[in-house]
Amino acid sequence: MIERSLSVIMSVYHKEKPEYLDLAMNSIWTVQSLKPTQIILIEDGELTDELNAVIKKWKQALQNVLLIHKNKTNVGLTKSLNIGINNATGQYIARMDSDDVSMPGRFIKQIEYLENNTDYSLVGSLAQEIDENGNYTNIRTYPLTDKEVQDYICKACPLQHAGVMMKREIFDSGIRYNEDYRLTQDLALWFTILNAGYKIGNINECLIQFRITQNSFVSRDKSKGLHEFKIYIKGIRKLKGVTWRYVYPLSRLVMRYMPTDIIKAIYDSPLRKKILK
Repeated sequence: MIERSLSVIMSVYHKEKPEYLDLAMNSIWTVQSLKPTQIILIEDGELTDELNAVIKKWKQALQNVLLIHKNKTNVGLTKSLNIGINNATGQYIARMDSDDVSMPGRFIKQIEYLENNTDYSLVGSLAQEIDENGNYTNIRTYPLTDKEVQDYICKACPLQHAGVMMKREIFDSGIRYNEDYRLTQDLALWFTILNAGYKIGNINECLIQFRITQNSFVSRDKSKGLHEFKIYIKGIRKLKGVTWRYVYPLSRLVMRYMPTDIIKAIYDSPLRKKILK
């Protein structure tokens, strides 16, 4: 019998909206045909009373399925996710963010993909962008095969972080999120996984709703740009060697220094989509 134990890792901190957290929890439990055997929620520092009320509600409903780890102070997403990985017991480990929404059937479809493609160790999907009110905006498309992922990652992140599922074997090998990177930790992990010889793919279907707000573009600041640039240069060098592809991260770094309105216009532009093909 194939093992189908699943751990879902999610972190929450005080600025998150309680209604978003409630929707996120509902989407990874209530609507899923294959339910997680373990949900690990990392409370990253002190939370608001409203967030605590939502967590209490779900703890009462899920009992031992929901494992809560409380960080005494806010240590950031990277360290919080590693805490989650270290406490995960599932054969499969899925990510989720506290303001996003998993589509019904996400987990069974991703597990079946990994069962049917045994040489792949990580799978994501397309992502439906939603605004603050849950209205649909753009659809994020991603490369489907490992070969396409290895080419695409030089240009942009090849996965929607909150929508990925990984085989436990990746982390049993000692791989973790690099805690030198408080930001863009997912991109660094994808490079590490690819350079370790694991295959990455995406399902050609929207299995995650990814929330985009105005703050999503404000957060694309200079400090994040420098983090991202260092990750790209190091990752591309290991994956592709010395290459002309460095032009992509250099272009992204320049864009980080532009005004927010221009960044958003470039992000939504047909030219960007054409370059990423």
